[in-house]
Amino acid sequence: MWSLRRNFEATAARSYVVRMVRRQFPTLDSQTIAYRLAYGSFVSLRHKILYVETPKVACTTIKEYLRDLCDAPPLTFSIGHHRESRRDMFVHARSNVPLPSLFDLDEETQRHVLTSPEFLRFGIVRNPYSRLLSAWRNKILLCEPGYEYVYRKMTGIEPSLREKETLTFEQFLKFVEGEDVGTCNPHWRRQIDLLLYPAIPYTHLGKIERLRDTFELIEKHAEPGRSVPLGNSNSTRVGHAKLTDAIAGRIHKLYAADFEAFGYNRNSWLALNESEHGNRTIPETRFVDEVIERNLVISHLYEQYAQLQSRYRNSYRFSLARIQDTVAALWEAGRHRSKADR
Repeated sequence: MWSLRRNFEATAARSYVVRMVRRQFPTLDSQTIAYRLAYGSFVSLRHKILYVETPKVACTTIKEYLRDLCDAPPLTFSIGHHRESRRDMFVHARSNVPLPSLFDLDEETQRHVLTSPEFLRFGIVRNPYSRLLSAWRNKILLCEPGYEYVYRKMTGIEPSLREKETLTFEQFLKFVEGEDVGTCNPHWRRQIDLLLYPAIPYTHLGKIERLRDTFELIEKHAEPGRSVPLGNSNSTRVGHAKLTDAIAGRIHKLYAADFEAFGYNRNSWLALNESEHGNRTIPETRFVDEVIERNLVISHLYEQYAQLQSRYRNSYRFSLARIQDTVAALWEAGRHRSKADR
């Protein structure tokens, strides 16, 4: 394991794209940049596409489209780094989008991808106000797997067994204010840091507010006739959060670089407040779908746990640990007999 880590560190330090990014992001070390690119970038040499994801900005839809482009096999669901509550969200396991990352490519190919006028190099951004609201609704409000630590940190306890008190958006904002938004969880990390912008020479930076324009561009470039599905797979409209000028000011302070880089107005929160008054009732079909998905994922995890237990028991029978336990038990028994004989 140590050898693999050292090899990764050495490869990261030599990588052309990592060195290129570091020139504009000198505070980021080579490993951080390499890990970001290894997970968050996707290259189709056949279709001449480079995509760098931004969580909470249509990345589920784009990854599903990339899977379709490369004729990927069915999604695999496994216990690991990604903790999901829906089967379709396992699209975010990197192995489920079988395209190389920019970091995986050799230096010559990296240069070609980053400079060729034939390549579409794109990412998608979002109003920082609505993106942070979306992160709160989708990850924090209902304690998505892997995010319960935020609740514990802000309240000191876990949600009760009966009546639940959820974290308000302002509580979540206070949590984020204690984070380094340049390196924190990708769902509320600054978008310039996720996209490594402007170090990566994008030919197109779309906006989620005009998503159809970006989709049409991708379709035309990659494979005319194969459309990007306009999905809404992980949107959540539960929870109410009304922004005020003071709260908006705190968000703007955190994400000032995103507002400036991508042209979002400081007062755009006012329009978001108007949309907050819309219907927040969840249709019964959506409710049933969410519950079934969660139940299936829970069942799958139990099955994997049972398989791991079985494998452990089988391997333990003939393992060194069992021999050591047996010897220790015999020694302990002999020690007690010796005391009794005295």
